[in-house]
This record gives sequence, C-alpha cells and structure tokens, in this order.
Amino acid sequence: MNDQPRTTTDTSAACKKTRRRYVSRRACLILICAALPVLLWLEIQRPELSEDPVLSPLISMTLTRILGAVVFLALLLHEGFRVMNPLQAPFWKSLLFAVPPFLVVVNNLPILSLAVGDAYLIHKAPAYLIWFSLECLAIGLFEEFAFRGVILLSFAEKRRTTRKGLFWSLILSSAVFGGVHLLNVFMGAGIGGVILQIGYSFLIGAMCSVVLFKTRNIWLCVLLHAVYDFCGNLLPTLGGGTWWDTPTVIFTAVLAVSTTAYLVWQFFTLDLSCVEEIYLAPDTDSIP
Repeated sequence: MNDQPRTTTDTSAACKKTRRRYVSRRACLILICAALPVLLWLEIQRPELSEDPVLSPLISMTLTRILGAVVFLALLLHEGFRVMNPLQAPFWKSLLFAVPPFLVVVNNLPILSLAVGDAYLIHKAPAYLIWFSLECLAIGLFEEFAFRGVILLSFAEKRRTTRKGLFWSLILSSAVFGGVHLLNVFMGAGIGGVILQIGYSFLIGAMCSVVLFKTRNIWLCVLLHAVYDFCGNLLPTLGGGTWWDTPTVIFTAVLAVSTTAYLVWQFFTLDLSCVEEIYLAPDTDSIP
C-alpha cells in the first residue's frame, strides 16, 4: 500500500479536474434553464412573429426547434458521448459510407416533376427560402440531438457489447422517434398522413442510427435529416403541383430497397469497437 501523502501538485490537479467537471455541468444546467422557459412560452402562446401567413409558422418552428436543440445539446454534452467532433477520423471514409443515405434524402425532392413543370414553387422570395432552410436545419439539430444523440446512445450504453443489444437499441429509439409523430393527430393532421409519417420517420431514424454507430459523427445525421426535410417539404410548404409520377415512384422504390440492404449489411458487419469509442472516458484535458 502506498502511504505517501498527496503532493500539492496532485491535489491542485485533482481540484482542477473536479472544477472543470463542475463548470461543464453547471454550464449545461444554465443552458437548459435559459432555453426551456422560452421554448415553453413559444409553444404555448404561439405568438404571431410575422404578418405574413407563410413566414410566421416558419419563424416560429425555427425558433422553437433551435431552443429544443440547445436543451438536448446540453444533455448530450453532459453525458459526454463522443460524437460531436465532425472531423474525427476516418472522415473521408465516413463521407463515402454516407453516400447512399444522401442519395435517399436528396431523392425526396421530386426533381423530375420540377424539371418537366408538374411541380413548381409559388413562394420564391429569398426570405421564404432562407427561413424554410433554417427551419429544416433547426429541426435536424433538435431531432438528431434528441433521438440519436441522447435517446439512442442512452439506450445503447448498457447494450453496446453485443450486436443484438445495439439492434434493439436502434429499433427502440427509432420506434420512439416514429411514435412521437402521433402528436400531430392532436394538431389537426389526418390519421392516414400521420401513420405514413410514423413509418418513414422510423426508417429515417434507423438509417441515421446506423450512420451514427458507423461514423461517430452526429453532424452527418443532422445534415441527412435537414436535407431530407428540405427536399420533402419544400413543395408542400412553398410550392404546388403533382410530383409523385410513375418514374419517380419506381426509382424511389429501387433506391429505398438497395439502400436498406446496404445499411443492414453495414450494421451486421459493424466493428463494435467503433461504437465503444463513443463511450470512452475523455482524457484529463477534455471537458467531461
């Protein structure tokens, strides 16, 4: 047994590390306490933030989702999951791996219908496009920080040693992500559309979960989510026309099946050490 007294240097280092932890947790708590009241006020009061009936909901959704993203970013930082470094190795391999998912989300835009004029933009002013883009980014940040960054990784923390455990974590978190869209029924959405939304939300959640496990980069998930929402909601929000033509449906089905097969293969050949790195304790120079 080592009975030597701790030196002043050792004590100072320990205090510094403890203080660093305290400050980081306190900062997370401050972020949450600052964002939550404003978020609740916006959600409950739903103030008119613009006289323009198209811009007002875009601005409101952008602000509420940014505040929600702040709350879950604070929780993510508090938990210390190592998914926040967008440039960590293997960066280029991660981008290459994400090409098929990006094809899926970009295909959500009816390019052929736009090209032949069956679909078209009605609200073309820059303000509409800017606020719509910000809304999609804010939703991507909020939902990926919440459902992949906090919920998925919390589910997987005690199950990460086996592929079966990771699989059920993926399924459960994606089911939660899809299930929360039931709330849209209480906001006036039709039950048929909501059921469809639950289905594709589950699939997008599962896709982003595999991307996160494989790359340990939540920013790729945010980008996928934001592009998916932008491409899928651009015309329903700012445009009109018909965009589900037969060639688009056929191409979408082929792309969906092939990408699903690709992601299933990637998941079942996943090196579990990639996932383990998400939960490694930070070194003494890192913010826990």
